[in-house]
Amino acid sequence: MYLKNFNYLRPKSLTEACNMLQQHKDCALMAGGTDLLVEMKSGLRYHENIISLADIKELAEIKENDHYIIIGAATTHNAIVNSSLLKQHYPALPEASANVGTAQVRNIATIGGNICTAASCCDTAPVLLASGCTLELIDINGSREVSVNDFFIFHRKTSMKKGEILTKIKVPKLKHGTGISIQKFGLRNAASISVASAVALITINDGVCVDAKIVIGAVAPTPFVSEAASKILIGEKVQYLINNYEVVNKAGDLAAADSSPLSDIRGSADYRKRLVKVLVKRSIKSAVIRATI
Repeated sequence: MYLKNFNYLRPKSLTEACNMLQQHKDCALMAGGTDLLVEMKSGLRYHENIISLADIKELAEIKENDHYIIIGAATTHNAIVNSSLLKQHYPALPEASANVGTAQVRNIATIGGNICTAASCCDTAPVLLASGCTLELIDINGSREVSVNDFFIFHRKTSMKKGEILTKIKVPKLKHGTGISIQKFGLRNAASISVASAVALITINDGVCVDAKIVIGAVAPTPFVSEAASKILIGEKVQYLINNYEVVNKAGDLAAADSSPLSDIRGSADYRKRLVKVLVKRSIKSAVIRATI
């Protein structure tokens, strides 16, 4: 199927982009277009006007301040994969982006597009949820910040309002003694859609876990924090977490119990629950090792 004709608009600034969103009724924003153009070509959606963000350079920057890594929403996945700042301060995000599509797709696809599509199997969302990051949104009236915890509403539904543009992701730098790990399972080694994923963020002090967050992806309408699995790890000694003592198995069980996967062509609901148990245990061990290096 061929793409239907549409108007291609290319603003030079965020202000111009916001004005275009206000002026045109039937329009969509495009960063990389790896989802949007495929869906339009397949006839799943149509927009009379496409507003490209390609010329707004500030949306493709990765910067830092004392407390945050600030990622422009139009930053490509390969830019994230190759970012020395992110590798140093939040390594799980480059690891997550490295699992998105193929190398060719990662050269074009953006982190903002990955987030705003809000698919339940989104690769970067569980890592961002673990960080507790903040998202900056703007429209013609100004800007606002939204916690990533409040951004994902349902599968392919977010809390963005009509006319808003996602501009920045503010990721807190990891504290000393904190490690993070993402574990993903797909049906092949490349260009795989996540069947299930797990992220563990663990903080160790004097050989004891003092804080923990377990995030699960692709097994519910949105990625989510398993509060039960997270809480059970606090107060446990490092050697128990690294050596898969009963508490680690229990964390996997609790995370699986919190999940509500569907059965589809990639796996049954029961299979996904079993995967969650394994991935949570692997992510905990890896995160603890990183926290104690």
